[in-house]
Amino acid sequence: MEKILFFSVLFAALTLPVFAEGEQRQLLDQVVAIVNDDPITQSELDITMRPIYEDYKSQYKGEALMEALTDARRKLLNQMVEDKLVYQEAKNQKIEPDIDQVDKQLEDLKAKFKNETDLEDTLAKEGMSLSAMRERLERQSVIQHLHEMEVRAKVVVSPLEVEQFYEEHSNEFSSDETIRVRSITIKKNEDAREKGLTDEAAKSKIENLRKRVLAGQDFESLSTQSSEDISAKNGGLSDWIKPGEMIPEIDHIIFKLKKGEMSEVIETPMGYHLFRVEEKKEKYKKSFNEAREIIYGKIFREKSIKRFQEWLIELKRNAYVSIR
Repeated sequence: MEKILFFSVLFAALTLPVFAEGEQRQLLDQVVAIVNDDPITQSELDITMRPIYEDYKSQYKGEALMEALTDARRKLLNQMVEDKLVYQEAKNQKIEPDIDQVDKQLEDLKAKFKNETDLEDTLAKEGMSLSAMRERLERQSVIQHLHEMEVRAKVVVSPLEVEQFYEEHSNEFSSDETIRVRSITIKKNEDAREKGLTDEAAKSKIENLRKRVLAGQDFESLSTQSSEDISAKNGGLSDWIKPGEMIPEIDHIIFKLKKGEMSEVIETPMGYHLFRVEEKKEKYKKSFNEAREIIYGKIFREKSIKRFQEWLIELKRNAYVSIR
């Protein structure tokens, strides 16, 4: 299970259960963790785990399911602890929510329903009210603001770092030449394949097909009608091919062809083949200017993750956390 971002997740489709803070049943719940003075209850954990459980049921069975759920529960509980810590810090710093942003999110949410009543009914089925949803969005807004202050605002990526990354990872910005071809294959008979002999009948047949293409008949139609390999159902059209992905007898020929050009008959141990290049992408390398923003974003994300982890360690060091 991928690590959830440090702020609490809003289930966008609203099909997953959510926990309504302040419910009286919290008082009766088993406490599974305490973050400073703030408890995390079993019901909170169970409700957040429910979509994971439903997903894992389709992937695992028996003991494997239990092991996967145990691991997911541990990771999720740790994440919930981190969420609590971050929100507590946001409250300590007296950060206020962006009300305009929250209003827009609520309007976007309402737009997914016929009317507000339908939205309220859906929320009620999940144990939440519209006001509780607003509180959740306000909480997210506060935490996002804190993340901006404590993480993103403190990450610096210098032009030199970007240049060095480009020089050291130039292969990441290069693409090999690739082509798509149509093909016609006529297989050798079994005896010729086993003994490595020429199959004159198969060879004559594909040579005749090549002449028909040169005379103006449609390659795609001939492939569909006559080719004896799996690509015939697609008119002989391949996926994108990189150098080295075909056997040498074919590879060194098809990559010399121009777009629209057809090969001579090619013999392989399996049979006889014709290829015509349909599309061609030349080998290409992004310039530094083309790659600059991509590199900046990559370095910024990596530094942001590192900065957040360091900041979170500091929060934990100064907090009381008990997982039960």
